[in-house]
Formats: sequence, structure tokens, C-alpha cells
Amino acid sequence: MTIREELEQFDGGVEELLESVLSKQRSAKSLINGLVVLIGDEKRKVQIRATWLLKRLAESKTQFNPKQLAAILDSLSEFTHWEAKLHVCQMLPHVIIPKASERKVVWFLEMSLSETNKFLRAWAYNGFYELAKQHPEYFAYAMEQLDRGEAEKSAAVKARIRNIRQEMKRLLARDG
Repeated sequence: MTIREELEQFDGGVEELLESVLSKQRSAKSLINGLVVLIGDEKRKVQIRATWLLKRLAESKTQFNPKQLAAILDSLSEFTHWEAKLHVCQMLPHVIIPKASERKVVWFLEMSLSETNKFLRAWAYNGFYELAKQHPEYFAYAMEQLDRGEAEKSAAVKARIRNIRQEMKRLLARDG
């Protein structure tokens, strides 16, 4: 059974999906490569599950090579479901954003700020923080985005912005 077939047919919860896919004893590199191919899949279920698995791998400190990261970030425009976009935003604290992908990440985060889902918007603001942390030349731009976020109506997003501002101050003090 291919990874795509597993993602499409799996009937359990997400934790069981991870165990099922990982139990096939694939190497981390081949698993990541297989999932990267599926992140732009037109089927909602496949796209969401592939990005969720990539997120979980990143959170577990699995190392993505530069080509894999570039492939993921080059595919940002193909994501059609807010959950898949959220998973990518949640991956950013756990991966190194390649210099060549910075502009695509900025575009993706900007687009995510206009989404209706408040969790995605909150994580997009966090994405600007991660970008600024890794690439200091984006610090001022990240602060501009946080300033624009003050108009947010969602209390959850406003709370996230407050927390990010504190982290940005620490970052500035550390690097300043």
C-alpha cells in the first residue's frame, strides 16, 4: 500500500495514523519525500494528513534536508485547506527556513492572515516571529504585521500577538 493510499483510507485517529505510517519501517528520508509529494494533493483528507504527519515529524526533531524543506515551502501556494496551512505554520518553529524560501513564506503568512480561521491567523503571526528569529532582516516587517494585528477581533489571536510581542522584545534584547 502506498503512503497516499494509507492516508486516504485510514479510518482511525491521527495518533494511530502516525503509528501506522511509521510502523511500515520506512526511513525518515523516504517517508518525508513521500509526504512532500502529497502535500498539494487535491483530496482534502490526503493534504491534511500529509501535512499533519510532516508537522509531527518536525516536532519530534526529525531532520529535514534543505531540498525537502525547499519542496515543502515551494508548495505553499498549492495548499487549499486551512488545516494544511495551519500544520505548515506549526512546523516553522521546528525547521530551518531556507534563505531561498523566505519570500514564499512571507507571501504564505500574509495570505494566512486573511483566512477566516482564527487558529490559522494566530499561527501565521507566530510564523512572522519565527521568520524574524531565523532571518533578522525580517524583524521590522514582523513587527509591522503584529501592529496590523491589533485590529483583530478574536481574543485568542490578540493573546497570541501579545505573547509574540514579548518574545520579539526578548529577541531584540538578545540580538540588540
